[in-house]
Amino acid sequence: MTRVFCVWCIRSVVPNFKQHFVNHLLVGNRGFGVDSHSLVYNDEVTEAKKNDRPIVALESTIITHGMPYPDNIETALRVEDIIRKQGACPATIGILGGRVCVGIDQNGLEKLASTESAKTVKCSRRDFPFVIANRLNGGTTVSGTILVANLAGIKIMATGGIGGVHRFAETTFDISADLIELGRTPVAVVCAGVKAILDIPKTLEFLETQGIPVVTIGEEKTFPAFYCRKTVDNIQSPYQVSTPEDAASLVKAQRELAFAGGILLAVPIPLEHSLDPAEAEAAIHEALKDAAQKNIKGKDTTPFLLQRLNELTAGKSLHSNKVLIENNARVAAKIAVHLSVRKIEDNRSTSVQSTVDVKKTGPIVIGGAIFDTIVQLTEPTINMFDGGTHNGTSRESCGGVGRNVAAALINLGIKKTRLLSVVGDDAAGKTLRESLRGGDEMVEVLKDVNTARYMALVDIHGECQFGVGEMMAHKKISPSLIRKYKSQLGKATILVLDGNLPLETLSEVFNISAQFNIPVWYEPTDARKATKIFQNNEHWKSLLHFVSPNQNELLAIARYLEIPVPSDSSSLNIDTVKNITEKVAEHIPVVLTTLGSQGLLVSRKATNTDPFYDENGHLVLQETKVQTRLYSAISPSGGNQKNIVSVSGCGDCLAAGVIFGIEQGWGEAKCLKLALQAASLSLVSHDSVPATLSTIAMSLKSS
Repeated sequence: MTRVFCVWCIRSVVPNFKQHFVNHLLVGNRGFGVDSHSLVYNDEVTEAKKNDRPIVALESTIITHGMPYPDNIETALRVEDIIRKQGACPATIGILGGRVCVGIDQNGLEKLASTESAKTVKCSRRDFPFVIANRLNGGTTVSGTILVANLAGIKIMATGGIGGVHRFAETTFDISADLIELGRTPVAVVCAGVKAILDIPKTLEFLETQGIPVVTIGEEKTFPAFYCRKTVDNIQSPYQVSTPEDAASLVKAQRELAFAGGILLAVPIPLEHSLDPAEAEAAIHEALKDAAQKNIKGKDTTPFLLQRLNELTAGKSLHSNKVLIENNARVAAKIAVHLSVRKIEDNRSTSVQSTVDVKKTGPIVIGGAIFDTIVQLTEPTINMFDGGTHNGTSRESCGGVGRNVAAALINLGIKKTRLLSVVGDDAAGKTLRESLRGGDEMVEVLKDVNTARYMALVDIHGECQFGVGEMMAHKKISPSLIRKYKSQLGKATILVLDGNLPLETLSEVFNISAQFNIPVWYEPTDARKATKIFQNNEHWKSLLHFVSPNQNELLAIARYLEIPVPSDSSSLNIDTVKNITEKVAEHIPVVLTTLGSQGLLVSRKATNTDPFYDENGHLVLQETKVQTRLYSAISPSGGNQKNIVSVSGCGDCLAAGVIFGIEQGWGEAKCLKLALQAASLSLVSHDSVPATLSTIAMSLKSS
């Protein structure tokens, strides 16, 4: 007897029936195609997925069929960097040797970019089985990209412009698969509208039939026309939102409704790069005539028209194409980051654990612990690297920015301070742990890594000639290690981050600080690392309360935040630096800029008598404008610069002094008095963090 099973009955006995059914349609009986388990992820995307970071999918036909070489590879790499800079992870999707890749490294992108397009298949849903079975290379279209992105759990994609209804489709029936796929795949596509070579009004009608929301992001409701900010007849979008944050709310709402289709988010090209609509339309008509004469049809039509338009516009269309793709990627990354923030906020609001009831412990410092060896020459002159033996002295000490700040806080009197770091199972690691006087319970001891070490050779005057560092231990301070101590981090009063931490680790710390609403202090460590804190998350905008750069690090931060700085930084005066710190303080509430012997600049929206936090733990922002004060440096013992022994722990002791004062609820001026005294004491000590710090803390506490 033949048995007939109702689909709804099968649903009741087959787990995850919907995904199983979709995969069956995609893969087919012969096993060609892809499912979520057979995708190949690169390391960056793997790490992002593991840490639940925002990801933006990118198509690859722009690389294989959309632009000439080397414009295609240059644009692809630039777009990925733009996404990273916004705090998201780029995932270019394509097929290499029959393997469906989610995230492609530079070598793979070069291969797709430099291979002749005739040898690379332009892939939408129908092309996957053939390309995979024959182990070919493929550039995925918008439809192919969102198909794979959805299987990979990526919900935002950026492209130049989507495909659509071709002109004269009433006789050719040429309609892009992008529209069909977008109608059944829940991925939001950020683009500059429909490619201008298509029939835009008919495409919008088709999108409406498919139930796809079409939304312009910007201050106007005008629907963009790819190279142009608007069409010749000024077509309007059905909907409009002002910002990427508003767009993220819309995407979130559709996700919660669990509708099957996606969303089209249209971003007009920046005005200064927009082509004139009439000029662009005339060039398109000319290109269409050429295509008809050459009998160009089907999937070859779009690449031909794009190339011909570039010729007809003397390169203007290619330039605009690059600009709009980069702009779309930037907006898509912002949307992805906002969605990620909303997800964390939702998780926080529904969490069983209430942060109000959590008993705070003390500061937690996350960063490097380094065993330092200093060799100082006692001979006035030597021939460097001649193989000879020279007279000198040596000393060993405990260092590392993270270790120094934690040790200074402990020596000042905050015994509950903890350092989260990694050392090796060796004598140097043991010495570093002992230097923390009980604050090492979160310091991991690993047998397969050497404790970080630094050796410096200094001349008779104390000037460093060169140094050698072994810092692999820092890379072991990983996101998984951060998650291991999540509950302890959630009880911290403040998290102090060392700029030597890996980028992914900084991001994971912010994810946890956002969940528990813990403020963050960032020690940049050098100009190259000064901007890392901004690159992998959006939480810094609300949780990064303190940054303590030197002048070079301040300039690097300002440039990253697109704050104008002088091209020649060698002769900056104090007023110029003050102006820059005040602009940075519009983004980060408290900026403490160390100026060496000149002292310390403090920029914040408060007076010098205000504490940094009120009695309820809220950041004090009393003034409408940022105010800056210069605190003079305190001369080392005896007022003689020759008494200076080491500067390596000066900035770390200063930071610890401010944090100590914050913990006591002191006003700014009192915090800085202690901080500058601690820094001065460090200068005349062979130890980066002097044991005598407690004496100055006790005297100020009693005053």
